[in-house]
Amino acid sequence: MKKTVVTPGETLAYVEEFEVKGSAYSVDYRYLSSVLGVAAFDEKTHIAVVRPLKDPAIPPPGSVAYCQVAGKGRRAYQLRCFAVEGQRGPVDLKYAFTGVLPYFFADGELGIGDYIRAKVVSTYGPPLVVSIRGATYGSVLSRCPHCGSVLKRRGMALYCPNCSTEVRRKIAVGHYTA
Repeated sequence: MKKTVVTPGETLAYVEEFEVKGSAYSVDYRYLSSVLGVAAFDEKTHIAVVRPLKDPAIPPPGSVAYCQVAGKGRRAYQLRCFAVEGQRGPVDLKYAFTGVLPYFFADGELGIGDYIRAKVVSTYGPPLVVSIRGATYGSVLSRCPHCGSVLKRRGMALYCPNCSTEVRRKIAVGHYTA
């Protein structure tokens, strides 16, 4: 297996020689690199794979993001996404992104100020569109709407140990920290 460093626009191979996967595109019967990365050529299977040196600035669709609910609108929750789940846990993003959680992607209620674990659905624009459908997605940390203390979990509901307020939230099973 041969590996080389490639730059954007550099010719990797011709269509007759290799099938290219990863960060590459095809123009006039040849494959060109779309990123600065490492290209690995496998001579036996005739497959070349281009891997970028840096992670993308915006999380790709399908990745898991950690966000804070900033507001509640008529059609969606407004979010501030600040971390992405990596191999060893959450990794901070270089810049915080604006996110949107439409109500049809939310299986339950959320409160303003809740920290959530969500799946990135679309990145076509600057606001990330996320979803909390599924058992492992939802609220990770919530605060009491009356006194501001951290809510504790009791079954499928959350309660405040200070003022005994009980609140319904969409809880991320296995990930709720309090």
